[in-house]
Amino acid sequence: MARRFNRLMSRRGKIIKGTVLVLLTATIVCYRLADDIGLDFKPDDRWRIVNVIDGDTVELPGGEHLRLANIDTPEVDAPLYEEAKQFLTELALGKTARVEYIKQRRDKYGRLLGYLYIDSIFAGEAILEKGLGYLMIFSNNDLNRRPVQKLLAAQRRAMKAKTGLFALERTPEDYYTAGRGRFRLHRPGCESAGRFRPDRHRLFDTREEALYEGLSPCRKCRP
Repeated sequence: MARRFNRLMSRRGKIIKGTVLVLLTATIVCYRLADDIGLDFKPDDRWRIVNVIDGDTVELPGGEHLRLANIDTPEVDAPLYEEAKQFLTELALGKTARVEYIKQRRDKYGRLLGYLYIDSIFAGEAILEKGLGYLMIFSNNDLNRRPVQKLLAAQRRAMKAKTGLFALERTPEDYYTAGRGRFRLHRPGCESAGRFRPDRHRLFDTREEALYEGLSPCRKCRP
């Protein structure tokens, strides 16, 4: 009877030890995973900017990329690309910045999404006020958020001052179009505009009229 009891206790002890080992291993793996993909990032995190990728993307320690939320700066082959990148470099590189994440923590490329603040400077606002990017929103609800309202106001100031992107000469179209409930502006002949149903699009006399409302230019037809 005693031997049977001892064997039973020994077997239970091995099971408990095995269970503890599995749980400990799982905890370590989860911790490393969270550390690798940034799930432990918290609101108002502060990070040193170690690299500037382009006019709206920076690199944080550990290789994480932060995409500045709700703005879009020129791509490599577009006018003022270098100017936008240089402006953000001078503003942020090597400095400790505060990151305010938005609800959608990451984009489809795995980059963090948030607003970047260097001391009291709202980086996105500074970029748009220089005319080095466009506001980019995805729904009417975005316009209810205070940071987006500040970004739109900065874009309107750049439009009024005709600075940066708003100083470039462009061949005007007879009109411009956007899908109803959407926030990308297209030229009449744009492939994307051709998919709109006749009753599901809006017309604008000028690109400025649409951008003043908060729309951003289509990356394909570049109105």
